[in-house]
Amino acid sequence: MARIGYAVSQVLDRPEYTVPLKLAARELERGHASLEEPTERQLAAVLDLSVHQVRETAHRLDGSLTGVLERCHPFLVHALGADKARELTDPAPADAREFLARLTPYADALPLPAAQLIEAARNARDIDGLRALAKVDFADLNRTLAGLAPQYRPISHAEAHNEAVRRHVDFGRGVLIDRLRWARREEFDARRLIADWPATRSLKWITAPEEWAFTVDTADDGLLRALVEQALTARLSARAPTKGERLAAMDRLRSHNHAIVAKTTPDLVALVKAAKRPLPAALAKAAAVEEITALLDEAGALDFRELSADDVVGWLAALGQWPAGMAASSEPQAHGLTPAELDRVRNATEQARAERAKRKRIISIGERDFDIESGDFTELASELHRALQPDLPPSGSARRRWAALRPIPPRRATGSSGGRPGMRVDGERGLSSAQRSAIGFVGEWYAYQWLREQDRATDETSWVSGNRAHIFPGPAGDDSLGYDFKVGSGRSPRLYEVKATQGPGGQIELGETEVRAAQKYSGSDRWRILVVTSVLNAEHRQVRMLPNPFSERGRGLYREEGGALRFAYRL
Repeated sequence: MARIGYAVSQVLDRPEYTVPLKLAARELERGHASLEEPTERQLAAVLDLSVHQVRETAHRLDGSLTGVLERCHPFLVHALGADKARELTDPAPADAREFLARLTPYADALPLPAAQLIEAARNARDIDGLRALAKVDFADLNRTLAGLAPQYRPISHAEAHNEAVRRHVDFGRGVLIDRLRWARREEFDARRLIADWPATRSLKWITAPEEWAFTVDTADDGLLRALVEQALTARLSARAPTKGERLAAMDRLRSHNHAIVAKTTPDLVALVKAAKRPLPAALAKAAAVEEITALLDEAGALDFRELSADDVVGWLAALGQWPAGMAASSEPQAHGLTPAELDRVRNATEQARAERAKRKRIISIGERDFDIESGDFTELASELHRALQPDLPPSGSARRRWAALRPIPPRRATGSSGGRPGMRVDGERGLSSAQRSAIGFVGEWYAYQWLREQDRATDETSWVSGNRAHIFPGPAGDDSLGYDFKVGSGRSPRLYEVKATQGPGGQIELGETEVRAAQKYSGSDRWRILVVTSVLNAEHRQVRMLPNPFSERGRGLYREEGGALRFAYRL
């Protein structure tokens, strides 16, 4: 009875409740059983709760004493010492009333009056929340918590401090970068590479010190400003300037300078060629604009002033990417060249570029070239019917025979890791996306003819990939299935994924949907691979049926190359 009375009185012991109700609660505290039912009903009516909810509330308040003791213990140690704290909590008090009685004699030493401390411990989410309510010094309490290990551990505010630093830096980013630019401007003007400039510009090196995590409660603006100044000084080995000449906004400046590099680079390539000088490595790259932009960005050359064409040349010379002995100028006259000489070089360069672009959209079947840039394979399909059909394998008794693969050992850990990420599979290096699509179509077309000969259940409905639309009317096909052909209409149709290559084979790459399908059907031989090698060469073209790399039949016959989606095999 006393427990319920005390718990209920904690709910009602506030000015907004009426005197009669508080008196009823006090009577209940003193154990007047005759008031139990009327008081509970009365409380329920005033609080708009059921009697059951009132009882549950009382039980919950009383039952949370374990958490109260756990949260209070470090504060008792902090205020009274470990021995006294142990005496007050061990053995554990029977209820909050008893705990209050134990604490009352030490009220003057506690961070809060005893009743308030208990109430705060009930309401706090954790020890740090109680510390804030009790206004106990953060670093001091952490020292106490460290002495209570392993039962307790110090409170870390590292995440909050790092977030505060990032917000502070982001808010002042423009000013901070200008201060860095003022500090490094002389290096730019002298065309000296500014070491670590991209990293410096990022400001990611301004971080909260590790010791703040356990000693600083809240990182206020003053502390953050001091931190930033210390970080700037450490980075520059000198105090960062607070004023200087007016600088262009970084985003506008970098955009302008990138455009200048893009506009100037082709002219510089033509200039060097017209002067009959060897092209430096950066200018000789196929993606020369990107290469030079990256070089100048790394040096810090894009972030201080607007560049001219001559500035680009000057920086290339400073970075060792301009012909030795050649004047650092973008003007043809400085090199004894006429506009006509430059135009001849530009025209030759443009013709070479156009020829390269043409080669990227052409594939050859027999003696005919097909422009496949549009993705319309109508003429290509007609040529396949005419030129490839005589080469189809004859039907015979050896239907759907598996290719004779030899076991291939895993790559040794100390050796090369195999293909690089992004490396094209055998026979596809240097191909454009249009060429890869066309070769994929040719491979599937030939695989379809092979299946017609090898598996009599094959018909046009068996072709289920998107490439079927180039040959047949009806459904457009679906490239997300994880296979290109579905042969058979029973409960276990055979699923074929086609891989086509211009080369002799030995490596395949599976897409994510194909890997999922292969893994799904790894318990049987239903999912297979048809590899079409030398797909554009009638003399050497072959179709081989390979097992699922994830199946029992495929075990030991493949080796992962540069990731789980690329596999090597041996014929």
